[in-house]
Amino acid sequence: MKIVLISTLNHNPGDEIIRLGQEHVLRKVFPDAEFKAVHKHDPRTLFAGFSQRVISPRRLISAQLYKLYAATLGSRDRNYLDEADLVVFAGTPFIWRNQVRFFRATSANAEWVHATWDRLFCQLQGKQVMNLAAGTSVTSRAQIDELFEDRPVLGFLRRAVERTCLTTARDILTKQILDKLGFRVPLIPCSSILSSQGAGLSAQSPEYVVFNVMRAAGPGGRGVSNASNKWRETVSSIVRHIEKNHPVLFVSHSAEDDATTAEWFPHHRRFFSMNPIELLRVYSKALYGICNRVHSGGAIASFGRPVIVIGGDSRVDLIKQFGMPAVDHREIGHAELLAMIEDLESNYGAYVEKLKKVIGSTERAYVDAICATDVFSNRQPTAMAVGQ
Repeated sequence: MKIVLISTLNHNPGDEIIRLGQEHVLRKVFPDAEFKAVHKHDPRTLFAGFSQRVISPRRLISAQLYKLYAATLGSRDRNYLDEADLVVFAGTPFIWRNQVRFFRATSANAEWVHATWDRLFCQLQGKQVMNLAAGTSVTSRAQIDELFEDRPVLGFLRRAVERTCLTTARDILTKQILDKLGFRVPLIPCSSILSSQGAGLSAQSPEYVVFNVMRAAGPGGRGVSNASNKWRETVSSIVRHIEKNHPVLFVSHSAEDDATTAEWFPHHRRFFSMNPIELLRVYSKALYGICNRVHSGGAIASFGRPVIVIGGDSRVDLIKQFGMPAVDHREIGHAELLAMIEDLESNYGAYVEKLKKVIGSTERAYVDAICATDVFSNRQPTAMAVGQ
């Protein structure tokens, strides 16, 4: 059995952390499966003969490069989508719409849509498709209202959910949006909480508190214009407080974030990698984490270690599904964050026990949901016992 995962490769560790968790539950159901991940930001990686470039092309030309390759060299090459028995959208943003006036990027016109969704809609209608841990990214109620006024986006969302044999929501807002569109999808925590199992790693003795810092406390500086200065003041005071009792390690998922850390905390230990396995190995030694990136938090939580996430959009809600504290940076200051940390340290054992239960129930929920689909009419999935 061949399973193709639409994700990223050597680009965004967060996507790959999500994918690792999904591979874990898919192997529970299909232990003999052969997995192939492709890089959604350069759909030419769908072709067996194409070697991924070091730098992904800009989104405005990525789809055109795919079309050109498909019409020339790709016309004589193997396409992984054609060979797949099951296609899984893993770590692929599902409900989003940016705010720029020209060349607006949305769920409906992302660079991977033509090469994947459009072919699955029209040319490959017999392929089984899953969209696991689908999520939403908005910063305000107004953006949700604008989303429901965007007919192309709504049309795409309806068509995509109808096309899948299983779509799951990783946060309440995603479920509410899809409910409003007439779809009742299961709410299951983000598969990032299973990423350590997907990587075959286990928790190690705690050595430090992990900080994951972004300049404006969220992707792309979302939020207010002075977010950077305010967050720098807040996180600096919190670091000084924590390092009185614990070693601190700064972990970054991007060169930009690492540069911010080097500027703000030049005398502290830091670690930067875009390799999800290397990151998970570092996270396995965390006592707990304070993170801006939600999937830094998901990776730490996958080891049963508590995490507090301070973000810039609705994605922080996926951490709440783990039972962990998560807030928008615009709603928190030093005193509030310090109170959250003191509560976590005072009730550390309870947070750990909560995570253990969520990890187990999340694994069972994904396995049950996948097994309930008719992935193959002539073949029944073989589910391994959860926890094996």
